[in-house]
Amino acid sequence: MAEPGAPSGDAAELGPLPAGHHGLSSEQVAESQRERLLAAVAHVAAARGYGETTITEIARTAAVSNRVFYANFATKEEACLATFNAIVVHLEELISSAVESEPDWPRKTIAALRVTLELFATEPDLGRLCLIVPLAATPAIGSRFREALSTALPYLRAGRAARPDAESLPPFTEDGILGGLVTIIARSLRGGSPPLEALLPDLVEFALSPYLGAQEARRMAERSS
Repeated sequence: MAEPGAPSGDAAELGPLPAGHHGLSSEQVAESQRERLLAAVAHVAAARGYGETTITEIARTAAVSNRVFYANFATKEEACLATFNAIVVHLEELISSAVESEPDWPRKTIAALRVTLELFATEPDLGRLCLIVPLAATPAIGSRFREALSTALPYLRAGRAARPDAESLPPFTEDGILGGLVTIIARSLRGGSPPLEALLPDLVEFALSPYLGAQEARRMAERSS
């Protein structure tokens, strides 16, 4: 199982707890069951889509009862939001650690893109739950998706400091960059080409070009691979 708060997308890891004296306290059992439910939500919703996902299937995949599901979440929507939030927090922690030692904004951007691709390549269910499932889910889930994306906009705007004529950039430049990055990654998660592992140079060039110029962005993209 992934670390706490970061649901794994691998349903094969979700076997039941051993019966009898497994040595876990009631609090540890409850925590394990919740983490398994989060992982199950990611796996089932990524495979079937939000509309076709049922509470019974989530509970079955987590190897718990429906009663345990309802002890943790009131609705399927609440479970999906909790899973989405757990993935976002985990990704934010990974990005924060990855960019900490980088010397400047372009290299921090490359590090953030690299660690995002690494997570979603290792756990594609988490990527689909974050970037694909919300698009056809409930208004509340869609709103949370847009809210999470918007937190990246100030970070992208920091790139304007690298461009002498930054005021010439349209005000919605960062919205376009972010939307493009999400679209490219989501297309790969749907089975498109190229695979996630090969996307980094293209994403780097796309993200940096408005600020560094096409030539320098291409040079940094080539060095990122």
